[in-house]
Amino acid sequence: MIIAIDLRSIQRGTFSGVENYTLSLLERMIKMDTQNTYKLFYNGLKPVQVEDLHFLNTTVVSRRIPNKLLALMVLVLRRPKFEKLIGDFDVLFLPNINNLSLKDKKKLVVTVHDLSFAVIPEYYDLKRRLWHWSLCYKKLLRRADKIIAVSEYTKQDVVRELGVPEERVEVIYQGVDHTRFHSGLNVDKLRAVRNKYNLPGEFILYMGTLEPRKNLVGLIQAFENMSTKIHLVIAGKPGWKFRSIFDAAKRSLKKNNIHFLGFVEESDKPYMLKLARVFAFPSLYEGFGLPVLEAMAVGTPVVTSSVTSLPEVVGDAGLLVNPYNIEEITFALDQLLTDEGLRLRLTEKGLLRAKQFSWEKTAEQTLKTLNYEL
Repeated sequence: MIIAIDLRSIQRGTFSGVENYTLSLLERMIKMDTQNTYKLFYNGLKPVQVEDLHFLNTTVVSRRIPNKLLALMVLVLRRPKFEKLIGDFDVLFLPNINNLSLKDKKKLVVTVHDLSFAVIPEYYDLKRRLWHWSLCYKKLLRRADKIIAVSEYTKQDVVRELGVPEERVEVIYQGVDHTRFHSGLNVDKLRAVRNKYNLPGEFILYMGTLEPRKNLVGLIQAFENMSTKIHLVIAGKPGWKFRSIFDAAKRSLKKNNIHFLGFVEESDKPYMLKLARVFAFPSLYEGFGLPVLEAMAVGTPVVTSSVTSLPEVVGDAGLLVNPYNIEEITFALDQLLTDEGLRLRLTEKGLLRAKQFSWEKTAEQTLKTLNYEL
């Protein structure tokens, strides 16, 4: 069987959750598959670095059409058909929702990471809302033969929002790279990362995109109310509607103890998570919540939300809080910083919990779905 895979989701020049999922999954899935062959498609003027995917059973197909032009052509003309771009295949796998036109007879499998843009559109700016509209995601997902949801919560969103039958949606959790994220990280590298980013002695860490649904204004308010003396480090690139986050930090009575790092190198992330006393992730909406899993994998205790998919990931291995309740977030952070017995228990539980998730398991389950007789 020939499996076509759309790599356009990794061409944005960033390394967000979707890019991490795509590359982590495909590297393992293609390597373990001895039965099928793969066609990897990307488009645009800039080449995609996919050296880790260059196995004997893969062919890379590229087109040099400007991506914005291709998106407009597909939206208005429903042309070109994907088959015209890549040639023959048996099943097409989209690791993320993307715009395309496909013949009815071709099998289609799509991964949905979340439907936040449909459920909470007010948290997105106009540019992103227009982009999601242009994807015609409802038509795409209703056309799909199988949908992979990265959590049970995301599955229920898909079923509820789109009216897709439950049997067409498979829940396949994301994984964690245990060769990178583990408790025994190199001490010299830990010291180097601390110096590189000028990190304070003890700090609470948030890592991720700066956007409204991450509830960073709420985290800053909770931090201001804490009785424990510590610093708050916010790592990640600004996304959209982020001004209120910086404004909240400037107004804070503890503004001198709030640090914005901006972009963090991917290779530095495990070490930064390990250096933190607590990882705080009080998000209002997550399709999965990979940073929480990565924090547990290195042995850093977690405070995160009791809503959407996050309880599925954390289980009883972290402190779950109502993200809309600032006092509850404050209490959980203070508790984790002052109760050493609790810290130790959650560290041990987090390490065990993280071991239940691996990209190898994700790859095996995804390959099974792609091979399913649709």
